[in-house]
Amino acid sequence: MRLLITLLLVFVAATAYAQALPHHQLSVVLHPEQHVLTVEDRVTLPSGAARTQLFVLHKGLHPASPDARIIAVAATPDPQGAPDNWLQQYTVTLPPGSDSFTLTYDGEIFHPPQQDVREARTFESTPGIIAAEGVVLTGDSGWYPRFGDGMLTFALDIDLPKGWHAISQGKRADASVTHVDWQEGQPQNEIYLIAAPFTEYARIDAGIEDLVYLRKDDTELAQLYLEATARYIPMYQRLIGPYPYAKFALVENFWETGYGMPSFTLLGSQVIRLPFIAATSYPHEILHNWWGNGVYVDYGGGNWSEGLTAYLADHLLQEQKGNGAAYRRSVLQKYADFVSAGRDFPLAQFTSRHSAQSEAVGYGKAMMLFHMLRRRLGDDTFIRTLQSFYRDYRFKRASFNDLEDAFAKASDQDLKPFFAQWIQQAGAPQLHLVSARARRAATGYELNIVVEQTQPGPAYMIDLPLAVTLAGQEAAYSTMIGLKDKHGELHLQLAAQPLRVDIDPEFDLFRRLDRAEIPPALSQVFGAEKLLIVLPRKAQEVLRAQYRDIAEAWQKQPSRVTLIKWDDEIEHVPDTGAVWLFGWENSFREKFKAALGNNAAMSDVGVEFENNKYDRTKHALVLTAHIGETPVAWLAAPAASMLPVLARKLPHYATFSYAAFSGPELTNLAKGVWPVTGSPLGRAVEQEDGSTMNVSRGKLATRESLSR
Repeated sequence: MRLLITLLLVFVAATAYAQALPHHQLSVVLHPEQHVLTVEDRVTLPSGAARTQLFVLHKGLHPASPDARIIAVAATPDPQGAPDNWLQQYTVTLPPGSDSFTLTYDGEIFHPPQQDVREARTFESTPGIIAAEGVVLTGDSGWYPRFGDGMLTFALDIDLPKGWHAISQGKRADASVTHVDWQEGQPQNEIYLIAAPFTEYARIDAGIEDLVYLRKDDTELAQLYLEATARYIPMYQRLIGPYPYAKFALVENFWETGYGMPSFTLLGSQVIRLPFIAATSYPHEILHNWWGNGVYVDYGGGNWSEGLTAYLADHLLQEQKGNGAAYRRSVLQKYADFVSAGRDFPLAQFTSRHSAQSEAVGYGKAMMLFHMLRRRLGDDTFIRTLQSFYRDYRFKRASFNDLEDAFAKASDQDLKPFFAQWIQQAGAPQLHLVSARARRAATGYELNIVVEQTQPGPAYMIDLPLAVTLAGQEAAYSTMIGLKDKHGELHLQLAAQPLRVDIDPEFDLFRRLDRAEIPPALSQVFGAEKLLIVLPRKAQEVLRAQYRDIAEAWQKQPSRVTLIKWDDEIEHVPDTGAVWLFGWENSFREKFKAALGNNAAMSDVGVEFENNKYDRTKHALVLTAHIGETPVAWLAAPAASMLPVLARKLPHYATFSYAAFSGPELTNLAKGVWPVTGSPLGRAVEQEDGSTMNVSRGKLATRESLSR
C-alpha cells in the first residue's frame, strides 16, 4: 500500500508540473567504491516545448534513450574564459506526440576536493565526487541532464550501500535500510544528492521534520542542533512567514564546507563542532530557506539574499543581545580593511563570496542597506514588506528591483534614488564633522553643524544620524537629518543647551570609517594589498620551519603582494602595507611591545591584558598594534604543532585585536577589541563666547530588536 501511495504521489507531482516546468523522475544506484552511479531519468518537459532540446551531462556518463534521439554536440566556449570542462552538451529529439522521454546513463564522477588559499584561509571545493567517504553532487556536477538555467521539479529514488543515508531537498517519501525516496514538487534551481555512512537523528516539530546526519554517533551534538532548529524555524516563521519545506537537516560533510541548500545545510566536521556555530552560522543557514532557497535570486542585478540573510540572522542575533552597534561597526571595519578604492565594486555585480573583499561588499554593504532601509521606513513597514515580498515571490526568482518595488509600494515612497546609489555605485560616503556651534534663540538654543562628505566623486543622499548631548540631561537627543550635498549645514532647534555632537554614534550608516574609529585588528593585516612577514632567526629550528611553512602558504594568496624576510634581513618596519611578526624571539618584539601602549604588557615570560596573564610556555597568542601608520600583528606559540591550527583559526578572528588559546586544539581563552579613545565624528559644541565643555556623550536610547 505504501508503495502504491508513493507511485501515486510521483504521478500527481509529474502531472501537476508537466505544463510549467521540467520534471525529473530519477532512479539512482550508487557505487561509491567505484566512484560510479547508474541512473534512469524519466524527463517530462513543459507542454508545447520544442521537439529538440539542448542539455548538459557530465563527460564521465554515457547517455542513451529507448524513445528519443541523443546526439553529442561541441561545447560552446564560456564567455568568461572558464569553460566547465567536466561537462558535455547533447541534443535530444523527443518522440512525436510526447513531452516525455527516458534517459539512461552510468559512469564515474570523481573530482577530489582541491585546495584554494584566500585571505589566509584554505578552502576546498569540487564540482562533484562519488567516493567511499561520501557523495556530494550538485546541479553543477552534471549528474542529471540540465536544460538551460530554468527551474524544475523532481522525484528521486536512490539505492544505497548498507549503512548509508542519502539526502536531497524536499520531503522524504519512503526509506529503508538501503533505499530512500526524496520528492520536491515546488520549483527548484537544481537537484542535490548527498550520501555517506551517516548516523541519523530526527524529531518532528510543528509538522516539520528536523534531521541531523553525522558521520560518527554523537547524540549530544545532534541534540544541540535539533534544539537549535526547533528554536530558529519558529522565530523566522513569526518574523517572515511559513517555512517553505517539509524538513531541515544538518548534514556533516567529509571536508570543511559551509553550504546552504534548500531544506538542508552541508557543514564540515570541524565547523559543526565549534562551540559558537549552533547560535551563529547555523541560524544563518536556516534562514536561507526563506531568502535564496525559498525566494530565489535573479542574479542579473546582483545577489540580495546574502545581505538580507546576514541582516536577519547574524545582525539580528547580536541585536537581541544588545550588541547591534558593535556588530555594525565590525561590518564597516571589514569594509575599510579589505576593500580599498581600487578593489571596490557595485552591489549589482555581486553574485557570490569568493574573498574577504567580496564578502565585505556582498554581505556587509548589502546588510547595511537593509538596516538603513529599516531605519528610514520604521520596523512595522519593514517587517510587513518582507512578509509580503516572501508571500509574493516564494519559489520564484526576484531581483533588487523587485525588492525596491515592494518597499516603495508599502511605504508609498520613491526609493529609486536610495536603491540606485547603494546598489549601482561602488564606494561609500566618508564624513567629516567640520564644526558645531550653538547660540541662544528666542525659545532655547539653535545648533549649527557643518558636515562634509570627503569621498571622491558625487555626494550621497543620506539620512544622517545625530546624537546631541544636552546640559542637565542624562539622555542624548537623537535624530536623523537628510544630507544630500558634499558640504552640508544643519540646523537644530533645541530646548536645552547643546554641549556635544556625535555623528552616527551607533554605526547606522554604511560609510568608510575614519581610521580613528577603528581599533587595531587582524583584518587590517589580512586585508592589506602589500604584506611583509618577518620570521625569527633565533627561534628553535622546529619553530622556524613551521613559521616558514605558514608564511609560504599565506604568500600564495593571489590578491596581495607578500614578502617573507628573516628579522636580521631588515632594519625597520615599512611605512606602507602591513606586517606580521612571528615568534617570541623576533627582534622586532620590543618595538611591537612599545606600540601596544596601555593595551597590553609584554615581558619575556608572557603577556598581560584585560586583567589576565598568559604564559609563553602554555599559550598561543596573537596581538595587534600600529607602528606609526602601519598595522602590525604578532603571533607566537609554545609548540610548533600548535602553529598550523593557529593559522587555520585566525581568519575567523579577523575583527578582533587580540586572542589567546591553549591546548593542542587551541581552545579560545580570550578575544576582544582594544578600546577606541575617540572619533573625529564627535566633538564639543562651541558656545557663543567661544568656549567648549569637555563632556561625555549622553546616554543613547535602548532599541528594540526586530524579533525575540
